[in-house]
Amino acid sequence: MVFPIFTMRHSINQGRDAFPQQFIFPETQQSAIRFPRRGPTLDFRIRQLQCFLTLADLLNYGKTARALYMSQPAITFQIKSLEESFNVRLFERDRQQVRLTEAGRTFREYAQTIMNTVEAAQAHFCGLNTRLRLRISCGPVGQFILLPAIIRSLTAAHPDFELEVSELTTEQQMAEMAEGKLDGLLMVGAIPIKGVRFDIIVRESLVAMVSSQNPLAQRSMISVEDLRHTPVIASRLEDCRFHQPFLHDLLAPYDIKPRIVEAPQSCSVQLAYAAADEGIAISSSSMSTCQFPHVVALPFAESLPRLALGLSTLENNNTPAMKIFRKIVMDCAASVFEKRKASIPHRQMPIPQPSMAMLSRREAS
Repeated sequence: MVFPIFTMRHSINQGRDAFPQQFIFPETQQSAIRFPRRGPTLDFRIRQLQCFLTLADLLNYGKTARALYMSQPAITFQIKSLEESFNVRLFERDRQQVRLTEAGRTFREYAQTIMNTVEAAQAHFCGLNTRLRLRISCGPVGQFILLPAIIRSLTAAHPDFELEVSELTTEQQMAEMAEGKLDGLLMVGAIPIKGVRFDIIVRESLVAMVSSQNPLAQRSMISVEDLRHTPVIASRLEDCRFHQPFLHDLLAPYDIKPRIVEAPQSCSVQLAYAAADEGIAISSSSMSTCQFPHVVALPFAESLPRLALGLSTLENNNTPAMKIFRKIVMDCAASVFEKRKASIPHRQMPIPQPSMAMLSRREAS
């Protein structure tokens, strides 16, 4: 539909009576007076749309001014500025009434759509600071041991909390943390990324995950010397740059160079390799509580270095969601590892030791 294009050339202080009679802009396109066409400048403001929509509803300049806490001349100015921006007349006005033109009725739909979009954007951005949402990734202990308790606690205390858990390799975790795409890493070792805070949760002893078909599975514990001739399962270098060097450093004091069997960095896949007797997987002691078919967890006879596991988060993330998540993680970790300490005989399996920092945080809360 083609609308008449009008150019208004009167002072904003002049009233409707200042228009000559031929400027009353008839409804029919055939009798409309045309002025030289020019392209719209599209220089308008949200406030102008608010004035237009309110006036379109009330059809009274005085009531519109009172509704928007503005003066009537200010409303007139905003409407005329909007008409000039689109180079079209939106209202007819005489001494008795104000009514929308055909162009005004059409523009009303567009204006309402714009305002709805603006209000939706405002609601979205206002909610970013209060929305309880995090995206995390887990190490094996986080995924199998702690995550169920954390999810239960979050659901009970904060039903609206949105926790997105992504299964990623170490290299993917580091890349996404550096880019700010991940909010936290649960039960992993410290990672060398600038701007990341690491809170130690527990120091765990190491165990050997051995196939039940392997003769070593009949023992009550295993020796590091058994790894001199037995392959060790490790993550591929493209998945994790740290796992294989860690194993070499772990066995170097015993003059043992491990024979590495590379596997994808997936706890389930590596334990499947162990169950198939492709090698021995070295894991943290908490994993011994998980039931994996055809796999036996054996403690080491030697006193090996403990593995420090914790929560890695971005230092600048001080959102309410992160504060809630960190407290729940620490509370759940203390509860889980204290229960393990009480239920597992010391002679059967080394017990992970909760860090003093974790215990002090829990007592403080």
